[in-house]
Amino acid sequence: MEHEKLSMIGHVKDTQRVLKNAYNTRNDYMNDFVKAFVEHDFKKVYFLGSGTSHHVSLVIRNIFVDLLHVEGVACEPTVFTYHEAINPSGAFKKEEICVMGFSQHGDSISTCTAVKKAHDEGYFTIGVTEQLNSVLEEFSDAYCHLVCEEEEIGPETRGYTETIFQFYIQAIEIARAKKMISEEEYKKLDQDAYDLAENLNKVVDESIAWYDRNKEEFLKMEKSSIAGYGVNFPTALEARLKFFETYSRPCTGYEMEEQMHGPMRAYNKDNYIFLIGSEGKEEFARLQELIPYYKDAFTEHVFTVTSEEGLEITDRDLKFSVKTTDNLSPIIYVIPFQVLSALICEDVGIDTKVSPIKKRYVSSHYPSQRHGNLTDAEKK
Repeated sequence: MEHEKLSMIGHVKDTQRVLKNAYNTRNDYMNDFVKAFVEHDFKKVYFLGSGTSHHVSLVIRNIFVDLLHVEGVACEPTVFTYHEAINPSGAFKKEEICVMGFSQHGDSISTCTAVKKAHDEGYFTIGVTEQLNSVLEEFSDAYCHLVCEEEEIGPETRGYTETIFQFYIQAIEIARAKKMISEEEYKKLDQDAYDLAENLNKVVDESIAWYDRNKEEFLKMEKSSIAGYGVNFPTALEARLKFFETYSRPCTGYEMEEQMHGPMRAYNKDNYIFLIGSEGKEEFARLQELIPYYKDAFTEHVFTVTSEEGLEITDRDLKFSVKTTDNLSPIIYVIPFQVLSALICEDVGIDTKVSPIKKRYVSSHYPSQRHGNLTDAEKK
């Protein structure tokens, strides 16, 4: 008997389990990846992925720059393939550059093509997938298996948060192996990950309560924007994507200050504005100025998500009882938007288990001979 698929909210609720599993099973998935970084002394790393994997790449790039002091570039794979000079200044030796491709299923056309380009040009490549024996592995000198487990619906949630968590674990293990941090620093960074995994269900439960508290207002939402800053600018982009993939209403994702430059003429009393109030002394102070400005100038529909002290919290806002470090915070700040996307669809009758696309598209220019044109069965 075929098992029942998890719903979108079911995947969100299941995230804590896979994070705990990633924490406890690191020796099963990290060894080849850590070894590659220890042995090759990479100084420049490209992080490539499309859609949710691009936003994952942006977050992981920040973690690796901070903890491993590499020069990191996260860009869209097609930009990398056709418009990016990998080593334009010649400042790095070829062996000091790593190109990493992220694709849960391992068959993203754009990511496979980009990694193949790097591989063919002699750069060290790493494929990152949940699906084993994928196309992406063909062009990878090293491989990292994601332990997020296959997500059974299109809008990825659990995989996004687990991938960030897994690569944080791998980053601190690389830093430890290369003696870039002391044992005491390692234990603190590791404890931060453990604490986050232990407390994630509180974040999910509080996010669901936030949705329930504001459900009537959310159901009237026709257009929205989401803004974040620092390491949570990618969170705003991923949150926007979740709305696009599910609720099908206009939504923009902005860096907080950039939201003040341009789109104001499009805003009115019907706009819903979501603000991510993460760590950051100057930017958090700026957020405190912008909240009343948006309310006075445009709309009452202003919602703030935060773990920080210093904001006047209303019923529209979500103040987590859980706080984590800046590097790990994208894991908790994306949860409310995953919850909102999942539950608002349930309430308006959108089935997120059903893809709006009837046929799977496979390009004739696909880089692998094994995965070429559609079979007769797939065409149906």
